[in-house]
Amino acid sequence: MSKLGSFWKSVLAGGAGVAALAALNAAIRHQASEPDVTALIGQPDFFSWKYGKVFFKTAGPKSSRPPLLFVHGIGPGSSSFMWRKNFNVLAEDFNVFALDLLGFGFSEKPGSAPYSADLYVELVTDFIREVCGYPANLIASSLGAAYAVRVADEHSELVNSLVLNAPAGGQSFRSRPGMANAAFYGLLQSPVLGTSFHNVMASERSIRDYARRHLFYDHRRVTDRLVAHLYATSHQPGAQHAIAAFLAGYLNTDMRGAFARLSKPTVLIWGKQDLTTPLESALALSQSNASVRVEVFDYCRMLPEQEHPERFNDLVRESFLAARSASG
Repeated sequence: MSKLGSFWKSVLAGGAGVAALAALNAAIRHQASEPDVTALIGQPDFFSWKYGKVFFKTAGPKSSRPPLLFVHGIGPGSSSFMWRKNFNVLAEDFNVFALDLLGFGFSEKPGSAPYSADLYVELVTDFIREVCGYPANLIASSLGAAYAVRVADEHSELVNSLVLNAPAGGQSFRSRPGMANAAFYGLLQSPVLGTSFHNVMASERSIRDYARRHLFYDHRRVTDRLVAHLYATSHQPGAQHAIAAFLAGYLNTDMRGAFARLSKPTVLIWGKQDLTTPLESALALSQSNASVRVEVFDYCRMLPEQEHPERFNDLVRESFLAARSASG
């Protein structure tokens, strides 16, 4: 047995061990700073949704142009903060919106919500209908991009065009979680053990190491500000609930069929050195829909919007203005 395994076995041997973990969890939460709410300009607000209040920011001129909605990816500390190098710039030309998905960022994090891919598809759909207006231009990343693809397929009248950063669900996520995943989800939801597991996974060291290995090609992008924000956001009360559903597989979705049916102007953006969702996934997706444009960012892993923000923003602006011209 590993040293870590022996440690957990000894800690969990009795009620005193559980009490010690609970005290440690409380200390970690107490020491965590507040997330950065100033990264995005504009007006903060909440969308009162049926499962909880959803935080969003909006900025930019209201005009005849379709609004632009940012949808972030999924992971510890994920939120609309990831769009800080894009939201503020694109607000000069568009009425922009960026939401924190339920369970993330400054949105509510109810433990009773049925976290799933279907829940987030419904949330994005309702947000477009009731808040930002439609048809909307969507910019989305990873699993958030997979949800955006499904929204465009299932409710095509709500979407004008899409810019998708390495959508997850192109070659995997083919089945619903099984019994083992359900049991794992139950463990992760436990107030003490689940929170302890979450704290280990979302420690500052874990966040920094993961960002350097998987998120960024250029390690200089892994700044103290970034790590501090991800850590603070991932330690908000209730933050473990949506992450537990993610780790157990409940947030996964197979969007390959929906992607193949996309008829809206779509740009697929991929980091050439992406290790999590390799470039081969982009090629496979593009072969299923010949109308999709593929843009590969070199010297880039998972986050082209942060590693190459100028090129990303120019591409978004060009794509959405071209989509408007084509539709008009």
